[in-house]
Amino acid sequence: MRASLRLLCWRYVSKRKRSFLTAFGFGIVYGLMSGLGLPLIFEKVFRGIFEERVAYGAATVVGVAALVPFGFAVRGLFGYLSTVGMNRCGLEILTELRADLFQKLQQLPLAYFEQTTTGDLLHRVVSDPKNLQDLILETASEFLKQPLQMAAAVGSLIWLSVKHGDFYLFLIFMLAIPVCFLPVRLLRARVRAYGRQTQRREAECTACVAENLQAAETVRLFNGEAAASEKLRTAMEAWMCEMRSAIQWQRLQQPMMETVSAAVIAVVFIYAYFRQIPFSVFSAMGMALYFAFDPVKKLTLLFGWMQRVTGSTERILEILNQPLEIVSPKKDAYVGTCKGTFVFKNVTFCYERAEKPSLTGINIEIPAKRFYALAGASGAGKSTFIKLLARLYDVSDGAITLDGIDVRNWDLAHLRQQIAFVSQSTLLFNDTFFNNLRFGAPNATREEVVDAAKRAYAHEFILASGGYDAPIGENGNRFSGGQRQRLAIARAFVKKAPILVLDEATSALDSESEAFIRKSIEAVRGTQTIIAIAHRISTIQRADCILVLDNGALIGMGTHTELMQANAHYRQFVEKQMIESAV
Repeated sequence: MRASLRLLCWRYVSKRKRSFLTAFGFGIVYGLMSGLGLPLIFEKVFRGIFEERVAYGAATVVGVAALVPFGFAVRGLFGYLSTVGMNRCGLEILTELRADLFQKLQQLPLAYFEQTTTGDLLHRVVSDPKNLQDLILETASEFLKQPLQMAAAVGSLIWLSVKHGDFYLFLIFMLAIPVCFLPVRLLRARVRAYGRQTQRREAECTACVAENLQAAETVRLFNGEAAASEKLRTAMEAWMCEMRSAIQWQRLQQPMMETVSAAVIAVVFIYAYFRQIPFSVFSAMGMALYFAFDPVKKLTLLFGWMQRVTGSTERILEILNQPLEIVSPKKDAYVGTCKGTFVFKNVTFCYERAEKPSLTGINIEIPAKRFYALAGASGAGKSTFIKLLARLYDVSDGAITLDGIDVRNWDLAHLRQQIAFVSQSTLLFNDTFFNNLRFGAPNATREEVVDAAKRAYAHEFILASGGYDAPIGENGNRFSGGQRQRLAIARAFVKKAPILVLDEATSALDSESEAFIRKSIEAVRGTQTIIAIAHRISTIQRADCILVLDNGALIGMGTHTELMQANAHYRQFVEKQMIESAV
Protein backbone atom coordinates (compact mmCIF):
# COMPACT_ATOMS: atom_id res chain seq x y z
CA MET A 1 0.00 0.00 0.00
CA ARG A 2 1.41 3.36 -0.99
CA ALA A 3 2.37 5.77 1.79
CA SER A 4 -0.07 8.44 0.59
CA LEU A 5 -3.04 6.07 0.77
CA ARG A 6 -1.94 4.74 4.17
CA LEU A 7 -1.60 8.31 5.43
CA LEU A 8 -5.01 9.29 4.13
CA CYS A 9 -6.73 6.22 5.60
CA TRP A 10 -5.01 6.47 8.98
CA ARG A 11 -5.95 10.14 9.29
CA TYR A 12 -9.61 9.10 9.38
CA VAL A 13 -9.43 5.55 10.77
CA SER A 14 -7.74 6.84 13.94
CA LYS A 15 -10.91 8.83 14.76
CA ARG A 16 -13.06 5.69 14.87
CA LYS A 17 -10.71 3.12 16.42
CA ARG A 18 -13.43 1.31 18.35
CA SER A 19 -15.54 0.44 15.32
CA PHE A 20 -12.45 -0.42 13.32
CA LEU A 21 -11.01 -2.72 15.99
CA THR A 22 -14.37 -4.47 16.44
CA ALA A 23 -14.51 -5.23 12.73
CA PHE A 24 -10.86 -6.23 12.89
CA GLY A 25 -11.67 -8.72 15.66
CA PHE A 26 -14.41 -10.29 13.55
CA GLY A 27 -11.89 -10.54 10.71
CA ILE A 28 -9.45 -12.39 12.96
CA VAL A 29 -12.09 -15.05 13.73
CA TYR A 30 -12.89 -15.31 10.01
CA GLY A 31 -9.23 -15.74 9.12
CA LEU A 32 -8.62 -18.34 11.80
CA MET A 33 -11.68 -20.33 10.79
CA SER A 34 -10.72 -20.18 7.10
CA GLY A 35 -7.03 -20.98 7.28
CA LEU A 36 -6.83 -23.09 10.43
CA GLY A 37 -10.25 -24.24 11.62
CA LEU A 38 -11.66 -25.72 8.42
CA PRO A 39 -8.52 -27.68 7.37
CA LEU A 40 -8.28 -29.21 10.85
CA ILE A 41 -12.00 -30.04 10.86
CA PHE A 42 -11.66 -31.75 7.47
CA GLU A 43 -8.64 -33.69 8.67
CA LYS A 44 -10.54 -34.86 11.76
CA VAL A 45 -13.72 -35.76 9.86
CA PHE A 46 -12.10 -37.72 7.05
CA ARG A 47 -9.56 -39.41 9.30
CA GLY A 48 -12.17 -40.37 11.91
CA ILE A 49 -14.83 -41.57 9.51
CA PHE A 50 -12.93 -43.10 6.60
CA GLU A 51 -9.52 -44.17 7.91
CA GLU A 52 -10.02 -45.28 11.50
CA ARG A 53 -11.53 -48.77 11.51
CA VAL A 54 -14.14 -48.03 14.13
CA ALA A 55 -17.86 -48.66 13.83
CA TYR A 56 -19.61 -45.38 14.64
CA GLY A 57 -23.26 -44.99 15.32
CA ALA A 58 -25.49 -42.86 13.11
CA ALA A 59 -25.64 -40.05 15.70
CA THR A 60 -21.85 -39.91 15.96
CA VAL A 61 -21.42 -39.81 12.17
CA VAL A 62 -24.00 -37.03 11.88
CA GLY A 63 -22.37 -35.12 14.73
CA VAL A 64 -18.89 -35.36 13.23
CA ALA A 65 -20.17 -34.46 9.77
CA ALA A 66 -22.00 -31.46 11.23
CA LEU A 67 -18.64 -29.95 12.11
CA VAL A 68 -18.15 -29.04 8.44
CA PRO A 69 -21.28 -26.85 7.98
CA PHE A 70 -20.76 -25.49 11.49
CA GLY A 71 -17.25 -24.37 10.56
CA PHE A 72 -18.45 -22.73 7.36
CA ALA A 73 -21.33 -21.06 9.22
CA VAL A 74 -19.02 -19.56 11.82
CA ARG A 75 -16.63 -18.45 9.10
CA GLY A 76 -19.48 -16.87 7.09
CA LEU A 77 -21.01 -15.09 10.09
CA PHE A 78 -17.80 -13.45 11.22
CA GLY A 79 -16.85 -12.64 7.62
CA TYR A 80 -20.21 -10.89 7.24
CA LEU A 81 -19.80 -8.96 10.50
CA SER A 82 -16.28 -7.92 9.53
CA THR A 83 -17.38 -6.76 6.07
CA VAL A 84 -20.37 -4.80 7.39
CA GLY A 85 -18.27 -3.19 10.11
CA MET A 86 -15.49 -2.19 7.74
CA ASN A 87 -17.93 -0.87 5.16
CA ARG A 88 -19.60 1.22 7.84
CA CYS A 89 -16.21 2.70 8.73
CA GLY A 90 -15.52 3.24 5.05
CA LEU A 91 -18.76 5.14 4.49
CA GLU A 92 -18.14 7.32 7.54
CA ILE A 93 -14.60 8.02 6.37
CA LEU A 94 -15.67 8.99 2.87
CA THR A 95 -18.47 11.21 4.17
CA GLU A 96 -16.02 13.03 6.42
CA LEU A 97 -13.44 13.17 3.63
CA ARG A 98 -15.84 14.85 1.22
CA ALA A 99 -16.88 17.33 3.91
CA ASP A 100 -13.23 18.10 4.70
CA LEU A 101 -12.43 18.59 1.02
CA PHE A 102 -15.32 21.03 0.62
CA GLN A 103 -14.42 22.87 3.82
CA LYS A 104 -10.78 23.14 2.75
CA LEU A 105 -11.85 24.62 -0.58
CA GLN A 106 -13.75 27.31 1.34
CA GLN A 107 -10.53 28.25 3.13
CA LEU A 108 -8.13 28.30 0.18
CA PRO A 109 -7.10 31.71 -1.18
CA LEU A 110 -8.57 33.00 -4.43
CA ALA A 111 -5.17 32.58 -6.07
CA TYR A 112 -5.63 28.80 -5.89
CA PHE A 113 -8.88 28.95 -7.87
CA GLU A 114 -7.26 31.15 -10.49
CA GLN A 115 -4.81 28.32 -11.21
CA THR A 116 -7.32 25.44 -11.15
CA THR A 117 -10.37 24.92 -13.34
CA THR A 118 -13.85 24.54 -11.83
CA GLY A 119 -14.29 21.19 -13.58
CA ASP A 120 -11.08 19.82 -12.11
CA LEU A 121 -12.13 20.87 -8.60
CA LEU A 122 -15.56 19.31 -9.09
CA HIS A 123 -13.88 16.07 -10.09
CA ARG A 124 -11.64 16.14 -7.02
CA VAL A 125 -14.54 16.65 -4.65
CA VAL A 126 -17.04 14.27 -6.27
CA SER A 127 -15.32 11.63 -8.44
CA ASP A 128 -11.93 11.15 -6.77
CA PRO A 129 -13.47 10.39 -3.34
CA LYS A 130 -15.96 8.10 -5.10
CA ASN A 131 -13.05 6.08 -6.52
CA LEU A 132 -11.52 5.88 -3.06
CA GLN A 133 -14.92 4.98 -1.61
CA ASP A 134 -15.30 2.07 -4.04
CA LEU A 135 -11.84 0.84 -3.07
CA ILE A 136 -12.55 1.06 0.65
CA LEU A 137 -16.01 -0.52 0.48
CA GLU A 138 -14.77 -3.41 -1.63
CA THR A 139 -11.42 -3.98 0.04
CA ALA A 140 -11.52 -2.63 3.62
CA SER A 141 -12.40 -5.97 5.15
CA GLU A 142 -10.44 -7.96 2.57
CA PHE A 143 -7.15 -6.34 3.53
CA LEU A 144 -7.74 -7.66 7.03
CA LYS A 145 -9.37 -11.01 6.37
CA GLN A 146 -7.17 -12.25 3.54
CA PRO A 147 -3.76 -11.83 5.22
CA LEU A 148 -5.16 -13.34 8.43
CA GLN A 149 -6.60 -16.24 6.46
CA MET A 150 -3.28 -16.78 4.72
CA ALA A 151 -1.37 -16.62 8.02
CA ALA A 152 -3.76 -19.11 9.61
CA ALA A 153 -3.45 -21.41 6.59
CA VAL A 154 0.35 -21.28 6.83
CA GLY A 155 0.05 -22.15 10.52
CA SER A 156 -2.21 -25.05 9.62
CA LEU A 157 0.31 -26.32 7.07
CA ILE A 158 3.12 -26.09 9.60
CA TRP A 159 1.09 -28.01 12.20
CA LEU A 160 0.09 -30.72 9.74
CA SER A 161 3.67 -31.00 8.48
CA VAL A 162 5.00 -31.39 12.03
CA LYS A 163 2.26 -33.85 12.96
CA HIS A 164 2.78 -36.12 9.94
CA GLY A 165 6.49 -35.52 9.43
CA ASP A 166 6.18 -34.23 5.87
CA PHE A 167 7.71 -30.78 5.27
CA TYR A 168 7.98 -30.83 1.49
CA LEU A 169 4.44 -29.62 0.85
CA PHE A 170 5.05 -26.72 3.17
CA LEU A 171 8.40 -26.00 1.48
CA ILE A 172 6.76 -26.02 -1.97
CA PHE A 173 4.14 -23.59 -0.76
CA MET A 174 6.64 -21.20 0.83
CA LEU A 175 8.72 -21.11 -2.36
CA ALA A 176 5.61 -20.45 -4.48
CA ILE A 177 4.33 -17.42 -2.55
CA PRO A 178 6.98 -14.94 -3.80
CA VAL A 179 6.44 -16.22 -7.35
CA CYS A 180 2.69 -15.59 -7.07
CA PHE A 181 3.29 -11.96 -6.14
CA LEU A 182 5.75 -11.51 -9.00
CA PRO A 183 3.05 -10.26 -11.48
CA VAL A 184 2.15 -7.50 -9.02
CA ARG A 185 5.76 -6.41 -8.77
CA LEU A 186 6.29 -6.50 -12.51
CA LEU A 187 3.14 -4.61 -13.51
CA ARG A 188 2.68 -2.25 -10.56
CA ALA A 189 4.45 0.75 -12.09
CA ARG A 190 2.47 0.56 -15.34
CA VAL A 191 -0.89 0.16 -13.59
CA ARG A 192 -0.15 3.10 -11.28
CA ALA A 193 0.94 5.33 -14.19
CA TYR A 194 -2.16 4.55 -16.25
CA GLY A 195 -4.37 5.02 -13.18
CA ARG A 196 -2.93 8.49 -12.63
CA GLN A 197 -3.43 9.36 -16.29
CA THR A 198 -6.99 8.03 -16.19
CA GLN A 199 -7.91 10.39 -13.35
CA ARG A 200 -6.35 13.34 -15.16
CA ARG A 201 -8.24 12.56 -18.38
CA GLU A 202 -11.51 12.07 -16.49
CA ALA A 203 -11.01 15.45 -14.80
CA GLU A 204 -10.57 17.03 -18.24
CA CYS A 205 -13.92 15.56 -19.32
CA THR A 206 -15.61 16.97 -16.22
CA ALA A 207 -14.02 20.35 -16.92
CA CYS A 208 -15.38 20.31 -20.50
CA VAL A 209 -18.91 19.63 -19.29
CA ALA A 210 -18.74 22.25 -16.50
CA GLU A 211 -17.35 24.87 -18.88
CA ASN A 212 -20.07 24.18 -21.44
CA LEU A 213 -22.86 24.43 -18.87
CA GLN A 214 -21.51 27.74 -17.58
CA ALA A 215 -21.28 29.13 -21.10
CA ALA A 216 -24.53 27.69 -22.48
CA GLU A 217 -25.76 31.01 -23.84
CA THR A 218 -22.44 31.95 -25.45
CA VAL A 219 -22.11 28.55 -27.09
CA ARG A 220 -25.49 28.90 -28.76
CA LEU A 221 -25.02 32.52 -29.82
CA PHE A 222 -21.77 31.62 -31.57
CA ASN A 223 -23.09 28.32 -33.02
CA GLY A 224 -20.46 26.49 -31.02
CA GLU A 225 -22.45 23.34 -30.26
CA ALA A 226 -20.55 21.19 -32.74
CA ALA A 227 -17.16 22.46 -31.55
CA ALA A 228 -18.11 21.89 -27.91
CA SER A 229 -19.29 18.35 -28.65
CA GLU A 230 -16.11 17.59 -30.58
CA LYS A 231 -13.99 18.91 -27.71
CA LEU A 232 -15.76 16.62 -25.24
CA ARG A 233 -15.60 13.69 -27.65
CA THR A 234 -11.84 14.13 -28.00
CA ALA A 235 -11.43 14.28 -24.22
CA MET A 236 -13.61 11.17 -23.78
CA GLU A 237 -11.61 9.23 -26.37
CA ALA A 238 -8.37 10.13 -24.60
CA TRP A 239 -9.88 8.96 -21.31
CA MET A 240 -11.10 5.74 -22.93
CA CYS A 241 -7.62 4.93 -24.25
CA GLU A 242 -6.02 5.47 -20.85
CA MET A 243 -8.76 3.49 -19.09
CA ARG A 244 -8.48 0.61 -21.55
CA SER A 245 -4.73 0.40 -21.00
CA ALA A 246 -5.15 0.56 -17.21
CA ILE A 247 -7.67 -2.30 -17.26
CA GLN A 248 -5.54 -4.42 -19.59
CA TRP A 249 -2.44 -4.17 -17.42
CA GLN A 250 -4.41 -4.69 -14.21
CA ARG A 251 -6.31 -7.72 -15.47
CA LEU A 252 -3.10 -9.28 -16.82
CA GLN A 253 -2.00 -9.89 -13.24
CA GLN A 254 -4.77 -12.40 -12.50
CA PRO A 255 -4.11 -14.98 -15.26
CA MET A 256 -0.37 -14.79 -14.58
CA MET A 257 -0.92 -15.45 -10.89
CA GLU A 258 -3.48 -18.20 -11.51
CA THR A 259 -1.06 -19.99 -13.85
CA VAL A 260 1.56 -20.02 -11.11
CA SER A 261 -1.00 -21.27 -8.57
CA ALA A 262 -2.12 -24.05 -10.90
CA ALA A 263 1.48 -25.13 -11.36
CA VAL A 264 1.91 -25.36 -7.58
CA ILE A 265 -1.27 -27.45 -7.28
CA ALA A 266 0.00 -29.80 -9.99
CA VAL A 267 3.28 -30.26 -8.13
CA VAL A 268 1.41 -30.95 -4.87
CA PHE A 269 -0.83 -33.51 -6.60
CA ILE A 270 2.16 -35.35 -8.07
CA TYR A 271 3.99 -35.28 -4.76
CA ALA A 272 0.96 -36.57 -2.81
CA TYR A 273 0.43 -39.41 -5.27
CA PHE A 274 3.98 -40.75 -5.16
CA ARG A 275 4.30 -40.31 -1.38
CA GLN A 276 0.95 -42.07 -0.88
CA ILE A 277 -0.18 -39.44 1.59
CA PRO A 278 -3.38 -40.46 3.45
CA PHE A 279 -6.52 -38.88 2.06
CA SER A 280 -7.35 -37.14 5.34
CA VAL A 281 -3.95 -35.47 5.44
CA PHE A 282 -4.04 -34.65 1.72
CA SER A 283 -7.53 -33.14 1.95
CA ALA A 284 -6.60 -31.07 5.01
CA MET A 285 -3.37 -29.81 3.45
CA GLY A 286 -5.14 -29.24 0.15
CA MET A 287 -7.75 -27.11 1.87
CA ALA A 288 -5.00 -25.23 3.73
CA LEU A 289 -3.23 -24.64 0.43
CA TYR A 290 -6.46 -23.35 -1.09
CA PHE A 291 -7.10 -20.99 1.80
CA ALA A 292 -3.48 -19.84 1.56
CA PHE A 293 -3.44 -19.26 -2.22
CA ASP A 294 -6.91 -17.73 -2.48
CA PRO A 295 -5.84 -14.64 -0.49
CA VAL A 296 -2.81 -14.28 -2.74
CA LYS A 297 -5.10 -14.09 -5.77
CA LYS A 298 -7.48 -11.64 -4.12
CA LEU A 299 -4.71 -9.47 -2.73
CA THR A 300 -3.13 -9.35 -6.18
CA LEU A 301 -6.34 -7.91 -7.61
CA LEU A 302 -6.66 -5.50 -4.69
CA PHE A 303 -3.10 -4.25 -5.13
CA GLY A 304 -3.81 -3.68 -8.80
CA TRP A 305 -6.94 -1.71 -7.95
CA MET A 306 -4.97 0.34 -5.44
CA GLN A 307 -2.49 1.32 -8.12
CA ARG A 308 -5.35 2.62 -10.26
CA VAL A 309 -6.73 4.86 -7.51
CA THR A 310 -3.31 6.23 -6.59
CA GLY A 311 -3.99 9.22 -8.82
CA SER A 312 -7.24 9.98 -6.97
CA THR A 313 -5.49 9.72 -3.61
CA GLU A 314 -2.73 12.10 -4.67
CA ARG A 315 -5.24 14.63 -6.03
CA ILE A 316 -7.26 14.51 -2.80
CA LEU A 317 -4.16 14.95 -0.64
CA GLU A 318 -3.03 17.83 -2.83
CA ILE A 319 -6.09 19.79 -1.67
CA LEU A 320 -6.06 18.61 1.96
CA ASN A 321 -2.36 19.42 2.31
CA GLN A 322 -2.60 22.76 0.51
CA PRO A 323 -1.21 25.42 2.88
CA LEU A 324 -3.63 28.08 4.06
CA GLU A 325 -2.07 31.46 3.32
CA ILE A 326 -4.89 33.68 4.57
CA VAL A 327 -5.98 32.69 8.08
CA SER A 328 -6.86 34.30 11.39
CA PRO A 329 -4.02 34.95 13.85
CA LYS A 330 -3.36 31.95 16.08
CA LYS A 331 -3.79 34.10 19.18
CA ASP A 332 -5.05 37.55 20.16
CA ALA A 333 -7.15 37.94 17.00
CA TYR A 334 -9.17 41.16 17.13
CA VAL A 335 -12.91 40.69 17.45
CA GLY A 336 -13.95 44.09 18.75
CA THR A 337 -16.24 46.76 17.35
CA CYS A 338 -15.62 48.35 13.97
CA LYS A 339 -15.90 52.04 13.13
CA GLY A 340 -14.75 51.71 9.52
CA THR A 341 -11.53 53.72 9.04
CA PHE A 342 -9.14 52.16 6.50
CA VAL A 343 -5.52 53.24 6.09
CA PHE A 344 -3.26 52.02 3.28
CA LYS A 345 0.41 52.27 4.28
CA ASN A 346 2.70 52.05 1.25
CA VAL A 347 0.70 49.09 -0.08
CA THR A 348 2.03 47.09 -3.00
CA PHE A 349 0.36 43.99 -4.39
CA CYS A 350 1.31 41.64 -7.20
CA TYR A 351 -0.69 38.60 -8.30
CA GLU A 352 1.14 35.32 -8.47
CA ARG A 353 2.89 34.85 -11.83
CA ALA A 354 2.01 38.42 -12.85
CA GLU A 355 4.69 40.39 -14.66
CA LYS A 356 4.11 43.61 -12.73
CA PRO A 357 2.31 44.73 -9.55
CA SER A 358 -1.39 45.61 -9.71
CA LEU A 359 -0.93 48.21 -6.97
CA THR A 360 2.24 50.11 -6.16
CA GLY A 361 3.00 52.28 -3.14
CA ILE A 362 -0.57 53.20 -2.20
CA ASN A 363 -0.86 55.57 0.76
CA ILE A 364 -4.35 56.75 1.64
CA GLU A 365 -6.72 57.07 4.59
CA ILE A 366 -10.45 56.41 4.18
CA PRO A 367 -12.21 57.87 7.24
CA ALA A 368 -15.14 56.13 8.86
CA LYS A 369 -18.64 56.88 7.57
CA ARG A 370 -17.38 58.70 4.51
CA PHE A 371 -18.16 57.98 0.85
CA TYR A 372 -15.00 57.25 -1.15
CA ALA A 373 -14.95 56.22 -4.80
CA LEU A 374 -12.35 54.70 -7.11
CA ALA A 375 -12.00 55.80 -10.72
CA GLY A 376 -9.74 54.72 -13.54
CA ALA A 377 -9.56 52.67 -16.68
CA SER A 378 -9.88 48.88 -16.73
CA GLY A 379 -6.78 47.28 -15.25
CA ALA A 380 -5.95 50.32 -13.13
CA GLY A 381 -6.15 48.26 -9.92
CA LYS A 382 -9.57 49.29 -8.58
CA SER A 383 -10.96 45.78 -7.98
CA THR A 384 -7.67 44.68 -6.46
CA PHE A 385 -7.85 47.64 -4.09
CA ILE A 386 -11.17 46.55 -2.61
CA LYS A 387 -10.31 42.83 -2.54
CA LEU A 388 -7.45 43.65 -0.21
CA LEU A 389 -9.87 45.25 2.26
CA ALA A 390 -11.49 41.92 3.18
CA ARG A 391 -8.24 39.94 2.85
CA LEU A 392 -9.33 38.05 -0.23
CA TYR A 393 -5.64 38.57 -0.88
CA ASP A 394 -2.86 39.73 1.42
CA VAL A 395 -0.65 42.66 0.48
CA SER A 396 2.75 41.87 -1.03
CA ASP A 397 4.30 44.79 0.82
CA GLY A 398 3.12 47.48 3.23
CA ALA A 399 0.03 47.17 5.43
CA ILE A 400 -3.70 47.91 5.55
CA THR A 401 -5.24 48.83 8.88
CA LEU A 402 -8.87 48.96 9.92
CA ASP A 403 -9.46 51.24 12.90
CA GLY A 404 -5.72 51.27 13.50
CA ILE A 405 -5.36 47.46 13.56
CA ASP A 406 -3.65 45.59 10.73
CA VAL A 407 -6.33 43.59 8.92
CA ARG A 408 -4.04 40.56 9.26
CA ASN A 409 -4.51 40.81 13.03
CA TRP A 410 -8.30 40.75 12.84
CA ASP A 411 -10.18 37.51 13.21
CA LEU A 412 -10.80 36.69 9.55
CA ALA A 413 -14.50 35.85 9.86
CA HIS A 414 -15.08 38.89 12.09
CA LEU A 415 -13.29 41.15 9.60
CA ARG A 416 -15.44 39.99 6.71
CA GLN A 417 -18.58 40.35 8.80
CA GLN A 418 -17.86 44.09 8.93
CA ILE A 419 -18.02 44.44 5.14
CA ALA A 420 -21.09 44.17 2.91
CA PHE A 421 -19.89 43.50 -0.61
CA VAL A 422 -21.73 43.99 -3.90
CA SER A 423 -19.67 42.74 -6.83
CA GLN A 424 -19.96 43.39 -10.55
CA SER A 425 -20.75 39.74 -11.30
CA THR A 426 -23.81 39.01 -9.21
CA LEU A 427 -24.07 35.48 -7.84
CA LEU A 428 -27.38 34.21 -6.52
CA PHE A 429 -28.01 30.81 -4.99
CA ASN A 430 -30.58 28.24 -6.04
CA ASP A 431 -32.80 29.03 -3.06
CA THR A 432 -35.67 31.31 -2.11
CA PHE A 433 -35.54 35.10 -2.34
CA PHE A 434 -35.72 35.26 1.44
CA ASN A 435 -32.74 32.94 2.03
CA ASN A 436 -30.70 34.65 -0.67
CA LEU A 437 -31.22 38.10 0.82
CA ARG A 438 -30.28 37.06 4.34
CA PHE A 439 -27.27 34.98 3.22
CA GLY A 440 -24.84 37.28 5.03
CA ALA A 441 -27.16 37.73 8.03
CA PRO A 442 -28.88 34.38 8.72
CA ASN A 443 -30.66 35.75 11.79
CA ALA A 444 -32.30 38.64 9.93
CA THR A 445 -36.06 38.89 10.35
CA ARG A 446 -38.53 38.96 7.49
CA GLU A 447 -39.26 42.61 8.22
CA GLU A 448 -35.56 43.47 7.87
CA VAL A 449 -35.34 41.55 4.60
CA VAL A 450 -38.42 43.24 3.15
CA ASP A 451 -37.17 46.67 4.24
CA ALA A 452 -33.79 46.08 2.55
CA ALA A 453 -35.50 44.89 -0.64
CA LYS A 454 -37.62 48.02 -0.71
CA ARG A 455 -34.57 50.25 -0.27
CA ALA A 456 -32.89 48.42 -3.15
CA TYR A 457 -36.06 48.73 -5.27
CA ALA A 458 -36.37 44.95 -5.56
CA HIS A 459 -39.55 44.48 -3.51
CA GLU A 460 -42.05 44.86 -6.34
CA PHE A 461 -40.50 42.38 -8.77
CA ILE A 462 -39.96 39.88 -5.91
CA LEU A 463 -43.70 39.95 -5.21
CA ALA A 464 -44.41 39.68 -8.94
CA SER A 465 -42.14 36.60 -9.09
CA GLY A 466 -44.02 34.67 -6.43
CA GLY A 467 -42.98 36.36 -3.19
CA TYR A 468 -40.08 36.02 -0.81
CA ASP A 469 -40.53 32.26 -0.36
CA ALA A 470 -40.43 31.57 -4.10
CA PRO A 471 -37.28 29.95 -5.55
CA ILE A 472 -34.89 32.15 -7.52
CA GLY A 473 -33.56 29.33 -9.67
CA GLU A 474 -29.94 28.68 -10.59
CA ASN A 475 -28.12 32.03 -10.32
CA GLY A 476 -31.40 33.84 -10.97
CA ASN A 477 -30.88 33.45 -14.72
CA ARG A 478 -34.57 34.11 -15.42
CA PHE A 479 -34.17 37.68 -14.19
CA SER A 480 -32.54 40.61 -15.94
CA GLY A 481 -29.06 41.77 -15.00
CA GLY A 482 -30.51 44.84 -13.33
CA GLN A 483 -32.91 42.79 -11.23
CA ARG A 484 -30.15 40.45 -10.08
CA GLN A 485 -27.99 43.44 -9.21
CA ARG A 486 -30.74 44.96 -7.09
CA LEU A 487 -31.10 41.65 -5.24
CA ALA A 488 -27.37 41.72 -4.52
CA ILE A 489 -27.63 45.27 -3.21
CA ALA A 490 -30.58 44.29 -1.02
CA ARG A 491 -28.51 41.39 0.34
CA ALA A 492 -25.78 43.86 1.28
CA PHE A 493 -28.32 46.13 3.00
CA VAL A 494 -29.66 43.20 5.06
CA LYS A 495 -26.17 42.54 6.43
CA LYS A 496 -26.09 45.99 8.09
CA ALA A 497 -22.29 46.03 8.09
CA PRO A 498 -20.43 49.24 9.01
CA ILE A 499 -18.63 49.13 5.65
CA LEU A 500 -20.36 48.94 2.25
CA VAL A 501 -18.25 48.09 -0.81
CA LEU A 502 -19.73 48.47 -4.29
CA ASP A 503 -17.73 47.03 -7.18
CA GLU A 504 -19.49 48.24 -10.34
CA ALA A 505 -22.76 47.62 -8.49
CA THR A 506 -24.79 49.73 -10.92
CA SER A 507 -23.15 48.49 -14.11
CA ALA A 508 -26.16 46.38 -15.14
CA LEU A 509 -28.84 48.88 -14.17
CA ASP A 510 -30.81 51.13 -16.46
CA SER A 511 -30.79 54.87 -15.81
CA GLU A 512 -34.00 54.78 -13.75
CA SER A 513 -32.81 51.90 -11.55
CA GLU A 514 -29.43 53.55 -11.15
CA ALA A 515 -31.15 56.71 -9.92
CA PHE A 516 -33.02 54.63 -7.34
CA ILE A 517 -29.77 53.00 -6.16
CA ARG A 518 -28.10 56.40 -5.86
CA LYS A 519 -30.95 57.39 -3.58
CA SER A 520 -30.40 54.21 -1.54
CA ILE A 521 -26.71 54.99 -1.18
CA GLU A 522 -27.53 58.54 -0.14
CA ALA A 523 -29.92 57.16 2.47
CA VAL A 524 -27.12 55.21 4.24
CA ARG A 525 -24.52 57.89 3.64
CA GLY A 526 -23.06 59.07 6.91
CA THR A 527 -23.97 55.83 8.70
CA GLN A 528 -21.56 53.51 6.85
CA THR A 529 -18.14 53.72 5.28
CA ILE A 530 -18.91 53.48 1.55
CA ILE A 531 -16.25 52.51 -1.00
CA ALA A 532 -17.49 52.33 -4.58
CA ILE A 533 -16.14 51.58 -8.03
CA ALA A 534 -18.19 52.80 -10.95
CA HIS A 535 -17.48 53.61 -14.57
CA ARG A 536 -20.58 55.77 -14.52
CA ILE A 537 -19.46 59.10 -13.14
CA SER A 538 -23.07 59.88 -12.20
CA THR A 539 -22.84 57.20 -9.51
CA ILE A 540 -19.71 58.54 -7.80
CA GLN A 541 -19.50 62.23 -8.64
CA ARG A 542 -21.12 63.16 -5.31
CA ALA A 543 -18.62 61.10 -3.32
CA ASP A 544 -16.72 62.81 -0.53
CA CYS A 545 -13.48 61.87 -2.27
CA ILE A 546 -12.59 60.14 -5.53
CA LEU A 547 -9.31 58.22 -5.80
CA VAL A 548 -7.88 58.12 -9.31
CA LEU A 549 -5.83 55.03 -10.15
CA ASP A 550 -3.69 54.41 -13.21
CA ASN A 551 -1.56 51.29 -13.75
CA GLY A 552 -1.71 50.50 -10.05
CA ALA A 553 -0.61 53.93 -8.86
CA LEU A 554 -2.66 56.57 -7.05
CA ILE A 555 -2.32 59.65 -9.29
CA GLY A 556 -4.99 61.90 -7.83
CA MET A 557 -7.64 62.37 -5.19
CA GLY A 558 -10.33 64.88 -4.42
CA THR A 559 -13.94 65.73 -5.19
CA HIS A 560 -15.34 65.48 -8.68
CA THR A 561 -15.10 69.25 -9.13
CA GLU A 562 -11.53 69.42 -7.84
CA LEU A 563 -10.35 66.59 -10.06
CA MET A 564 -12.01 68.00 -13.16
CA GLN A 565 -10.01 71.18 -12.61
CA ALA A 566 -6.67 69.76 -11.49
CA ASN A 567 -6.33 66.19 -12.81
CA ALA A 568 -6.01 65.79 -16.57
CA HIS A 569 -6.20 62.01 -16.42
CA TYR A 570 -9.53 62.10 -14.55
CA ARG A 571 -10.88 64.79 -16.86
CA GLN A 572 -10.04 62.69 -19.92
CA PHE A 573 -11.66 59.67 -18.26
CA VAL A 574 -14.89 61.62 -17.67
CA GLU A 575 -14.93 63.20 -21.13
CA LYS A 576 -14.37 59.84 -22.80
CA GLN A 577 -17.27 58.36 -20.86
CA MET A 578 -19.53 61.23 -21.80
CA ILE A 579 -18.69 60.72 -25.48
CA GLU A 580 -19.36 56.96 -25.20
CA SER A 581 -22.67 57.65 -23.45
CA ALA A 582 -23.69 60.10 -26.14
CA VAL A 583 -22.90 57.59 -28.86
